[in-house]
Amino acid sequence: MSKEAISKKILDDAHQKADQIIAEGQAKADEILAKATEECDKLLLDTRKELERREEEDLARSRTVAELDAKRLLLDARLEIIDRVFARALEKLVELDDKAMKALLLDMLSAAEDKDEVLLNPRGRSLIGEADINAYAKKRKISLTLSDAEGDFAGGMLLRRDGIDKNLTFEVELALLRDREEAEIAKQIFG
Repeated sequence: MSKEAISKKILDDAHQKADQIIAEGQAKADEILAKATEECDKLLLDTRKELERREEEDLARSRTVAELDAKRLLLDARLEIIDRVFARALEKLVELDDKAMKALLLDMLSAAEDKDEVLLNPRGRSLIGEADINAYAKKRKISLTLSDAEGDFAGGMLLRRDGIDKNLTFEVELALLRDREEAEIAKQIFG
C-alpha cells in the first residue's frame, strides 16, 4: 500500500471516527436537551400548581379575613344600635313628667333599709322632700333621712348607710338591665 493510500485510509478512518464522535455527541446533547426540557416542563408545571395552590390559599385567607371583618362590623353596628336603645331609654326616663318621676322615685325607695340616707339629683330633690321621705319611712316603719347633698347623676337615687352605697341611679340600673337582657334584646331587635 502506498503512502497516499495509507494517508487516505488514516484520514478516512479519522473522518469516520470524528463523524461517529460528533454523532454520539449530538445524540448525547439531544438526550441532555430532552431531559432538561422535560425537567423544565415539570418544574414549570409544578410551579404553576404551587402558584395556583398559593393563590387558592390566599383567596381563602382573604375571604376568611373579609368574613371576619364583616362579622365584626355587623357586631359593632348591632352594639351601636343597642347603645342607642339604652341611651334613648335613659333619655325617656329623664324626660318623665314630674308625677311619673315622683312615683318612680318613691317606688325605688322600696330598696331602702332602716337608717339609709337618700341622695337625689337636683330634679329628684325638687320632687321629693323631707316630708315625702318621712311619710314613706313611717309607712314602712324604718328610719330614712334625705341627704342635704345633691347627686351628679341623670336620675334615680343613691341609698347610703355606714359608708356603703346602693346605687339605684338610672345609669347603673340600665347598665345592670343591659347586662342581664342584652342577648334577649338583640334577639328581639335583630331576629
